[in-house]
Parts: sequence; C-alpha cells; structure tokens
Amino acid sequence: MKDWPYDVFATGWYQIGYSAELAPGDVRPVKFFDQDLVLFRSEGGEVSLLDAYCPHLGAHLGHGGQVKGDCIECPFHGWLWNTDGSLEEIPYAPNATRKVSLDRWHTAEVQGLLLAWYDGHGRAPFWEYPGVPEYGDQENFYPIYPYGADHVGVRKIITQMPIENTPDYFHFPLVHGTGQPGRPRLWEEKGEYLHTRMGYWFGYGKTATWLTPDGPVDGETETEAWGLGLSLARFHIGDFITAQMTATTPVDKEHSQIFCTMAVSREPGSSMDDPPTGRAEQMLRFQDAQIRRDFAIWENQKYIEHPPYAGGEEIYYSAFRRWSKQFYFDKPYRDGKRLEGDQRKAEDWTVPVYDHNPV
Repeated sequence: MKDWPYDVFATGWYQIGYSAELAPGDVRPVKFFDQDLVLFRSEGGEVSLLDAYCPHLGAHLGHGGQVKGDCIECPFHGWLWNTDGSLEEIPYAPNATRKVSLDRWHTAEVQGLLLAWYDGHGRAPFWEYPGVPEYGDQENFYPIYPYGADHVGVRKIITQMPIENTPDYFHFPLVHGTGQPGRPRLWEEKGEYLHTRMGYWFGYGKTATWLTPDGPVDGETETEAWGLGLSLARFHIGDFITAQMTATTPVDKEHSQIFCTMAVSREPGSSMDDPPTGRAEQMLRFQDAQIRRDFAIWENQKYIEHPPYAGGEEIYYSAFRRWSKQFYFDKPYRDGKRLEGDQRKAEDWTVPVYDHNPV
C-alpha cells in the first residue's frame, strides 16, 4: 500500500487453508510472509509447515516432494524430513548424520481452519485463537465447509485493511447501501483481542426485503478480532445470525491470501445433512458480494497516516490505530531487554461510546 508506515509483518495467527482440503499425504507449495514454504499432512494426520528448500542441494519440497509416513521426502535425492523439520534419514547413506534441519512454523487446526503463527523474531505463540462458537455448532448453523468457505485468493491488499473497517461507521451507506451509518455501542480492548458492537437498521427505509421480510429490524453487527489476521463480523438480525471471518494472510509486502468463512443460522426444519436454502443461502451469496465491494476500495487505497477526520471518526479510528501498533515489532529489543510475552501488549485505552448519529 502506498505510504504504508511499517516495514514488518504483524505478529499473530493467520489462516493458511482449510483442514478439509489437506488430507493425509497431501503436499502443497505455499508462499506466505515473503517466504517459500511447504505445507503437508503426514500419514498419521499431523500438519506441518516448513521452509521449502532442502538444505542438501536446495530442491523445493513442495514441488514433487512426497509424504512417507511421518516425513516428507525430497524429490531430488530422497532425504527424509520429519514434521518438526529434523532430518530423519539419508536413504543412500543411512549411517550418515548431518547437523541440518528445516525451520518449522507453529500451526494449529481450529474448527476446520488451518492456522500458522508469524513472529518476525521467531518467538513462539504468546496467545491462542479460541475459535468461534457458531463454527462448532452444526445443530443451529450450517457447517462452514463447504458451504461457507470462500476462497477469495491473492489480492493486492495488506493485512490491516480489512480489520481497519471496524471503526468505519460511515462507509456503509455508500459501499453497502445500508441507508444510514452505523451506531457505535461498544469498544472493548483486551490485549490482542478487540471486541466491538455497532447498531443499525437492516432493511432501513424499505417495507420488506428478502433479509427483513417483516420490515426493518434494529439489528447489530458485532466484531471480534484476534490480532490483525483474523477478523470476525457477526450480524444479528433478530434471531438470524451470520458469523463471517475475514482472514488476511500476507504473501509479500503488497499482497495477501484472503479467505472468508461464514456460518449462517439454519433454516427452520432443516436437517443436519441439508444444504443452505432460503434466507441462509441468500445471505451467503450476499455477503460474498458485499466483501468484494470493500476489496475494490482496499486494492486501490493509499494509507493516510493523519486523516482529516470528520463527524467523530477520530474517536474510534484513533483507538484502532493505537491498538494495532502493538503487533508491529520493528525491533527485537526495547531498553536493552528482549520483548517477552508479558511485555508485548500495548496499554489498554478506555474509549467512550460515541452516540453521534447524523441520520
């Protein structure tokens, strides 16, 4: 992004795929954080994300490498590498030992999402992603895979831009056709966790819509974020709920791999095996289209570090940008001491609920 102030990727958890798409024995060449990597699942079911190039003679393990038991085999000379990156065996020299290994990235599988931890200084994760209740509740919500798994692909968007939508209450009428801006109700920061609530009328100004067949509903959009890579918007429209995760994972300094994952309330009377129908099916398609309207803005956006705010924007935009700074570790040391887990958090800011509503 033009005029982006940071030279580093933000620390945190990021989505790298869906569990259902990586079966035992599968191997994938991937690129994240400007590094070539190999993603595979061992025959025993363990997921591993390693640096891609074999330390022997530099072959890319993701192009022609094969899973052999709990190892990945180099396609060039057959060296076997364990899921933890250690050298298991040199098949043509079984008695040889070499002090070489591949860097392994911390990964997690939570409710069908494949996640990787990034920290520019190589530190182990110092928070965990807890998951989303709707993603684990298939009795009341359609499963996220395959119905709510949207592979957006690689876009010229940096990680922070989707989640920077959180304090933007005034773009909804023009970009999403809501008829009125949002009304802030809650702003809560707890370290790496950000929780907000925003009210607005769904179906505003209309007698009935497919989403609000009984007329306008005074609903709410609740957001949750765990760092900058995983951002959830939960739409409450009466008892109809949609939980949409936008996951933005850097590929390089300008591009990100984007996944959008949704769980939608089941239609009354649907069984566990039924696909989404009615309002649920329409909501999935609708939100896929809505998020792409934002993408069109973000892909062509310039970062304004000190915007000329209006209408009270400064309260929540300023709070968000203060909160976001904690994830950019430009230097591994501060005052001569290495940043450890309990030192990583920015101060908590108390932000008042701003009740200005121009509508």
